[in-house]
Amino acid sequence: MPNLTRHKAITLRMTPEEFDFFTNKMKIAKQKTQTDFFLAVLRKKPIVVIEDLHTMLQELKRHGNNLNQIARKLNESNEFGEGAKKVMNECWKSYRAILQLEKTVLDALPHHLAIMEGGI
Repeated sequence: MPNLTRHKAITLRMTPEEFDFFTNKMKIAKQKTQTDFFLAVLRKKPIVVIEDLHTMLQELKRHGNNLNQIARKLNESNEFGEGAKKVMNECWKSYRAILQLEKTVLDALPHHLAIMEGGI
C-alpha cells in the first residue's frame, strides 16, 4: 500500500449555508474524511478551459442587439435589406461556432459524463 502521509494543507472558508450544503454532500457521498471527499470530487471530472469565451459572449450580445433592430425595422416596413442579411449571416456564423465549441467540450469529457450532463 502506498504511503498516504499528506504534508500539504489547504484552507477553505465557507458561509454557514455553503457548509451545510457541503456537509449534506459529504453524507450522501459516504466519504470517511473531508480529504477523501474533496479528492473524489476533484478526480471525478476533467477541467475544461474554454479560451476566448468572454469575447464570444460579447460578440453574441452585439448580434442580439442587431437582431432586435432588424426585428423592429421588419415590423415597421417589411423590408429586409442587405445590412440585415449581413447581420443574419454573422449570427449564423456565431451560432455554428458555439455548436462547434459545445462539440469540442463534449468530446473532451469522458463518455459517461457527456451522457450524464446531457450536453451544454
